[in-house]
Amino acid sequence: MALVIYDIPFHPDLAGLWHVQLNGVPTENFESRVAAIAYAVQQSKLLGTQGQVQVLVSVEGADGVWREFESNAKRPVQSLQ
Repeated sequence: MALVIYDIPFHPDLAGLWHVQLNGVPTENFESRVAAIAYAVQQSKLLGTQGQVQVLVSVEGADGVWREFESNAKRPVQSLQ
């Protein structure tokens, strides 16, 4: 099973933009963290409909801890399968 991860940092870059990374590669920039997360969740839902693909949205918290969510973005994933 392929694993796809969207990463969204807690803090913006020096230009005030939040970068969404797809498997470590920058893909899109957003003017708000909420917009970046919404984009990643939307894209993860689209990719998740394809068979044999596990998609996670990894969000950095204010405490510096990265947490992975599935496309429903309701609660962190406890373990990667």
